[in-house]
Amino acid sequence: MQKFKISVVNETFATSEEHEAPSVETARNRALQAALHIGVDEVLGGKSFFAAEVKVQTANDVVGRLVVSVGASPIQTSE
Repeated sequence: MQKFKISVVNETFATSEEHEAPSVETARNRALQAALHIGVDEVLGGKSFFAAEVKVQTANDVVGRLVVSVGASPIQTSE
């Protein structure tokens, strides 16, 4: 298994952890899941929108860089 550093960063939040994964794709999927969980928690906590940069790195290279966003807005309907 390879070691990957997964970082999730935005203007108010930053976290970084090392994980082992069998492939870059698996590491990328775990990074996306982590960022989505953080975003859902932020939106459920009252924010209407969350966005962050997600980076997946090996010891020598950036192997994935993505933007993740989660949002919820009420829809106004006329009755």
